[in-house]
Amino acid sequence: MTSSEQQLPQIPIQLRDGSVAELRPIGPGDRPLLVEGLSQMSEQSRFARFGSGISNLSDSELRYLTEVDQVSHVAWGATIDDEPAGVGRYIVGGDSVAEFAITVVDHFQRRGLGRALFEALVASARASGIEEFRFSIEPWNRSVIRMLPGVDVALDEGDGMLNGRFELARVPPSEHERDYVDLLDSCRQGWPAP
Repeated sequence: MTSSEQQLPQIPIQLRDGSVAELRPIGPGDRPLLVEGLSQMSEQSRFARFGSGISNLSDSELRYLTEVDQVSHVAWGATIDDEPAGVGRYIVGGDSVAEFAITVVDHFQRRGLGRALFEALVASARASGIEEFRFSIEPWNRSVIRMLPGVDVALDEGDGMLNGRFELARVPPSEHERDYVDLLDSCRQGWPAP
């Protein structure tokens, strides 16, 4: 992280196992964290997220994943004990629709971190007028659906992928909803556009 990003506030979220994840919007200085996080992911996890078992990211890919405007491309990162733990992001694809994706490093999975990242994305999207999230995953990768208990998800397997969509109005607000919105707003005001 750059020195200015180190000073950004983070939102501590206690996970199911008692560990604490620190969430905050991703910035350009987070390239090393993404590289380190990718190196800790299994080939199956990399395939689930990127559609291939890639082992490294190019400079242009790192730029794309970290130099986000936090408006049409919103990205949240999480660390646990200063280790990269996960990323959630959405990209606006229409006036009120966004495609979202969440990645959690293997040894931090099944603790509730994916759900915490999801809640940060939902809060950010709702505050920006996004009404619907969509996603596309391999049919065997149902982790996203397990992360959405109580959310009415419409599924379609028409193109060999499992495509889902749901209305954000049907997702209950999290206890940290206002914190996520406030922190993202402060980052939008303090970071120059990429």
